[in-house]
Parts: sequence; C-alpha cells; structure tokens
Amino acid sequence: MMSSLRHARHPLSCIPRRASWLALILTLLAGCATQPPQTVQTDWENHQQALQSLSNYQATGKLGYKGKQRFGANLLWQTAPGQDHLLLTNFLGSTLLKLDATPNRVTLVDNTGKTHQGSNASDLVLSLTGINLPVEQMRDWLIGLPTAADTYQLNAENRVGYLAKRVGDKMWQLDYNEYDYSVSPALPKRMVLSTAGTSITLIIHQWSIN
Repeated sequence: MMSSLRHARHPLSCIPRRASWLALILTLLAGCATQPPQTVQTDWENHQQALQSLSNYQATGKLGYKGKQRFGANLLWQTAPGQDHLLLTNFLGSTLLKLDATPNRVTLVDNTGKTHQGSNASDLVLSLTGINLPVEQMRDWLIGLPTAADTYQLNAENRVGYLAKRVGDKMWQLDYNEYDYSVSPALPKRMVLSTAGTSITLIIHQWSIN
C-alpha cells in the first residue's frame, strides 16, 4: 500500500511541463504578431505604364456615402474602350443607380427604373440623385492612375497614396489606404474619396482584368 502511494503521481505535477509548453507557444505567437507587414515595392514608371495598358477591367465591392444623404451600396464598375458602366445596388439587390457613359452620351437609370440621358455623367448623377461623384475621373483613379490630377503623392511602395484635383468648384481628394497584391499590376483595395461635405469610402473585394 505504501509502495503504491509512493509511486502515485500528483495531478498537479504536470503543470510545470504544460506551463513551459504554453510559454513557448505564446512566445512564438508574439514573435509572429510583431513581425512588420510585408510590403511589395515597385518602380513607379513601370507600374504607371502597366496601369495605362489596362483597357478592360471590372471592380466589385462596397461603397459607403456620407454627404447630404447617407447610404451603403454594392458597387460594380466596368471599364472597356470608350465606355464605362457603374451599378449601385442595395443589400437586397435592388438597383439604386445604373450609369452607362461614352464620350458622347450618358444614360442613367434611377431607382424607379426611369431612364435619363445627358452629356456630363457627374452633373447627371448629381441633379437626379443628389449624389456627388466625379464619374469622369473614376475610370483612372479607381485603378490608382492619377490622370489629370493637380497633384499626387507616392506611398512607400511607389504607388499612388494620395491625389487631389479641382473639378468645377470642388476640390476632390483621394486617399489610397490599401492595395490588392493578388492581381498584377497591384490595384487599390481601400480608398476614401472626399470633398467639402462629402466622403465616399470605396472597398474593392475583387478585380477582374481582361
């Protein structure tokens, strides 16, 4: 009886070993957590040329609008030679705005299904929906190309991190907060477009390049 008691293992005797393993795991996790995020640097001139060569692409994601009205929407943007297509839908899939633009004509379908036409996409969108959006600039700005910007700055990775342009009486600013490196060339993933009284957050979940 004394022999069996002498060799019995106390339940708490395994704690030091478990604690050492736990400490090791926590140390490894802490090491991973403190590693700096990976950045993918590029040469701006080469990256700019790669963006300029894009003629067919599609972006799907989310748009958050804060201005005289506030709303969130699903976003679909498509660009092809000589034409752009913008579709905003609510989270039930109903159309809020559908816009097709060519150099000579703009067609907008509103949330009631009524069709409108004009020659200036931004003015048509603003007059019919109250949404302030520089549509003509979106073709290039959406992919990180600062076409016709009054000023722009490159980020640490030599991609556009900020641009600004006066359109009519409004000074628009676009901050590129994150890029998607799963596509080539890398394209913006998270942006904030703003002017006085208006802020538009754009989050791109998927890029398709043809």
